[in-house]
Amino acid sequence: MTTLPRLSIMLAALVVIWCSPAVAEEWSRAYISRLPDSAFAVVETAPDGRKVRHLPHHDETGGVDLAHLRAARSRLGQVRWLDPASEAVARRHLEEHWRELNR
Repeated sequence: MTTLPRLSIMLAALVVIWCSPAVAEEWSRAYISRLPDSAFAVVETAPDGRKVRHLPHHDETGGVDLAHLRAARSRLGQVRWLDPASEAVARRHLEEHWRELNR
């Protein structure tokens, strides 16, 4: 095998790895409950005063978790918002992260 075909195969393998979606390690309910409000795209307050946190995508260090960012973006349409305007806020927040990561 010459160098060029070998290089093409290696390049193709890298493209497959790079383009494959990141698989999110599942976060337990306990882990999510320990996250600060800043780990979520939106935190709403229900009429009874309880917080409703939507779309976690920052880990415990405050860093954006790419797999959970992808998951949050894909679930935007499934969220039951207390205030419909919160969807636009969440979308902007998630898209800003997406642009920052050049994805």
